[in-house]
Amino acid sequence: MAPKPSEPALFHVFAATLVVVVGLVFWLPGFARTGGAFPVPLDDVYIHFGFARSAALGHPFAWLPENGYSSGGTSLTYPLVLAPAWALGLRGARLSYFAAALACVCLWDLCRSARVLLEGAPRIAAFLAAPLLLAVPLVDWSLYSGMETALFAAILGRLLVASQRATAAPPASRPSAQLRAGLWGALLVATRPESAALVGPLGVAVVYGARSLGTLSSLVRVLAPTGFFLAAQASANLVFTGEMSQAGAVRKLVGTNPYLTPIEAAVEVIKNLAVLRAQAFDVALGGPSFSFVLPLLALVAILARRTRPIALPLVTGAIGMLLLVSLNTTARYQNFRYAVPSLLFLLVAAALGVGELVRRGRALGALGIGLALVATLAPARLFPRQIDHFARASGNIEQQQAEVARKLAALSPRPRRVLVGDAGAIPYLSGLSALDGLGLGGYHDLPFARASVHGIPAIVELIERMPASERPDVMAIYPGWFPELARSFGEQMFSVRIEDNVICAAPEKVVYAADWSTLAPSGEARAGAVFELDVADLVDERAHGYTFPRPQAGWVIGATLRDAAGRPRFDAGRILPQGQSESFLVAPNVERGPATLVLRTDGGGPITLVIAPLGGDTRTVEIPARDEATWFEARVALSAIGGRDRVRITAKQGAWRSFHVWLVRP
Repeated sequence: MAPKPSEPALFHVFAATLVVVVGLVFWLPGFARTGGAFPVPLDDVYIHFGFARSAALGHPFAWLPENGYSSGGTSLTYPLVLAPAWALGLRGARLSYFAAALACVCLWDLCRSARVLLEGAPRIAAFLAAPLLLAVPLVDWSLYSGMETALFAAILGRLLVASQRATAAPPASRPSAQLRAGLWGALLVATRPESAALVGPLGVAVVYGARSLGTLSSLVRVLAPTGFFLAAQASANLVFTGEMSQAGAVRKLVGTNPYLTPIEAAVEVIKNLAVLRAQAFDVALGGPSFSFVLPLLALVAILARRTRPIALPLVTGAIGMLLLVSLNTTARYQNFRYAVPSLLFLLVAAALGVGELVRRGRALGALGIGLALVATLAPARLFPRQIDHFARASGNIEQQQAEVARKLAALSPRPRRVLVGDAGAIPYLSGLSALDGLGLGGYHDLPFARASVHGIPAIVELIERMPASERPDVMAIYPGWFPELARSFGEQMFSVRIEDNVICAAPEKVVYAADWSTLAPSGEARAGAVFELDVADLVDERAHGYTFPRPQAGWVIGATLRDAAGRPRFDAGRILPQGQSESFLVAPNVERGPATLVLRTDGGGPITLVIAPLGGDTRTVEIPARDEATWFEARVALSAIGGRDRVRITAKQGAWRSFHVWLVRP
């Protein structure tokens, strides 16, 4: 039956009303919790806002302009979409209103795309699809949070429509249709990198439907844009940060933790998968009695020849993306937001399944309507819980992170730079320059993200590399996350404590005045030194090919002890268990000849080391018991050593705590 002329307008009004009403259902209780501030349930939203502000100021892909390029943004496109609104005056917290309006437009556009995908089906299919797409409260929590999820949903819909049209287009226009699908795929990956799990299978489906066109040329048109984007991004990361990977991947992926064994890493991934399956799927979709309905509808879409080219990649992508996010150490937190794209894929596939059933006569149509209603209504009992959590989380962010930002902004004299731990609201709302101790914000080419995985003292080593005028003079941190910073480098100024915490890392955020006086002065050099290695300084370790035993060894440690002149001096190092070794390459410019190897360690019991410089004599060194309050330096005379020699130090007896290495000549 041909649709009535009024159907598109009626559907658009229906979808728009539905989208806005669901948004208000979340936002209005949030306003009540925040005291009138627009409800933002995740501090990460303000990280996007920070990137948007930098883009509007002419510094795209920077968290803060003065910090340079950052690979820590989880979405490249979302801040660019927000940037014009900031430039036009929606600054500070007011940008949240634009983000909310953008979310509504994007979700309305997703509903419109679903209607296009269902063209030819009875019109009830589209009217069932729109509420189905918004039926899962867990998904809605993320869609209306101010994160990039709603934009991702809109681009997903456009990609699916473009892919469907690419397979149905006549031969003359099919190449351009394939290229359009490829560009939408690249845009989806730029919005959420994990979505490559969908773009790949969907691209293969489009190529399969190319028919008279060449397979290779079709593959290039569909997948080359995504490949080009990923290559360009990796190249930019390498040039500007020294790492090809995104800072978020370095910081959060299980595989980047140097201390985990393969078994421990596998256990962590399995835990993530188990929790995500149970909470983000079984519970979120209505419980064990109803959670099978959505996958069942998706299966119908896969079995139907008409919808299979879209439905099969959607389900494959949902599984693939879920496997990818299970590698993320934070996948089980922040209300399972990393699972939302997989749920969106499944919801769209289910909508296609509903459309396919209602096409096929009265009996199957009634079954399709019934299953659609069950899939839509079954999760509804979770709306009160998710709405309450959204409101409470928004209150947490406003009362802790935003309050700290206001207090910092009111300080006189104005702080120069604030050290935070992956905190978006504090630098964005205060207007202060910041350094992200976890590395997601970036600071030029210093590897803060990787250092944060190795340990807090490794972060301090990188701060030591910063010019003294650019080091943070205040720290707004959770003491439980950064105990060494709070204890060794901070003097408490004030704190902000919240009750009923559901989203912040801890109920209390503490602000400290920072004191870095125990760090080595810039340009300090030991007399006679021709080579120096600062252990646990990742820049130095990389430059000198430093290796340490892994996993379950080489842990980063830090201490502030008195040096030979009686001054307190901080240094970071690594612990090598008995029987394990560390090694490094002597710099190429060191001329071969005799030298003294100087090894810094801290206090403790006797240690026996075996030192084996390549091309020289192996030496056994006995280090006596040492004072716990001062640094100790062991000196080892080597008959010949020079550039590119690899020196291996093995803990023969006792654990070796290695902090610093010099080669000294008279």
